Amino acid sequence: MTAFSDNTVGALEFTVTWEKDGLTHEEWYLGRKFNPVNDVFPRGMREALEGKRAGESVTMTYEPRLCIPRHKDSLVQTFGLDRLRRKTVDGRPVIPLEGRFYPQGHINGLLDVYPDTLTPFRLIELDDDTFTADRNHPLATIPVTVTATVQHVEERDTGTYGSLTHWREATCDWGPGMQAMFDGEPTTFFHSNFFDRVDNSDTEFTPPAMDETARNNLSAIRARLIEPGMRVLDFSLGSARPQGKFDAAVCTCSVEYMTRPVDILRYVAHFLEPGAPVVVGFTNRHDPDRVIRGWTELHEFERMGLTLEYLRVADLFENAGTMSMRNDWRRENDPRFLATKGVSDPVYVAYGHKR
Repeated sequence: MTAFSDNTVGALEFTVTWEKDGLTHEEWYLGRKFNPVNDVFPRGMREALEGKRAGESVTMTYEPRLCIPRHKDSLVQTFGLDRLRRKTVDGRPVIPLEGRFYPQGHINGLLDVYPDTLTPFRLIELDDDTFTADRNHPLATIPVTVTATVQHVEERDTGTYGSLTHWREATCDWGPGMQAMFDGEPTTFFHSNFFDRVDNSDTEFTPPAMDETARNNLSAIRARLIEPGMRVLDFSLGSARPQGKFDAAVCTCSVEYMTRPVDILRYVAHFLEPGAPVVVGFTNRHDPDRVIRGWTELHEFERMGLTLEYLRVADLFENAGTMSMRNDWRRENDPRFLATKGVSDPVYVAYGHKR
């Protein structure tokens, strides 16, 4: 059987886990094509993978600065409010709020930062005249554990040229960490128009469906939180009104349309036994007319943070956390295979438990 070496190519599954404020977070990312000669791996991981075969894995824990770029005080900067570019989403102005993340391109006059730079910064203070931006990586001060599992490996049939992927950047630089609070304080997500929708009618509708791989990934995540035989309350759109008691609750691709999500969660909690898990899952697709405005203003990883905030306020925050799965294979017979370049819908989950 072929083993990982400089003479091979294949696919790696990366799992990044970390903890903050007592919550556990996990991100799974499929590295679709590794190139051991050219690729940049987290420290020591390339060597640890040598000789590993399909199904085998290595796990390494990195203290701050050993994987994620180190925190620099110089990247926490205060600017005049006139330096913050005015931005819109679907023609509507984006309202800056403390704790939220925004592209660094929103800040005028930064060296080596352009208007279209998407690397995020966190707005940590805001008043009538100034704002303070933390441009450090959101995981800069947090130890992370990275597991790399060989999904597929085969002999290279070309030279050593070709692609180069920086795997820490691919797995960690575009979302992980953004679902957490800043200094243990709840993020200010809400503004007066946050729960507005283009279509406020009460007519039933069907949200965009996940592809088959995404559905399977969501089921796999749920299976880690919900034990066989549990009585499960489904409070997704179109579900029947609950009766009796339940051992768990799930919601699929529905939280993004709720104009009173905390009230719904409190209602759901009434039917749950103590210790019951509540698992809220969604993807990055939604009905643009039915989705709440605030959802469209958030980065995909911030949406997990928003859902955690719903769970916190609804007192369903015991043993809470998030899980996500991105960049997985889409089935070749899927009608959107070509349009998505064979990439499955990402899956995002926020969960908590009733006290």
